[in-house]
Amino acid sequence: MKHLIMGVPKGEDFPSFEKQIPISTIELKLIMGWEKDEDSLHDYRLTEQQIIDIEKACSLDLPKNLELFLTSHD
Repeated sequence: MKHLIMGVPKGEDFPSFEKQIPISTIELKLIMGWEKDEDSLHDYRLTEQQIIDIEKACSLDLPKNLELFLTSHD
């Protein structure tokens, strides 16, 4: 499974930022607090702490001026 961060400007509907992140579903399960494997199939608006944890786990900086969402695909 591949995981993608999408950034959407406040008040808009379409992403202006997309980045595939190099992280396993197992690592994301801990960050996101997922209890079931199916939880990784949904889209999530990321909290500030989740963003910080993903940045640390992936060694990257994500945009601070966008609402960030996590999505997954095969």
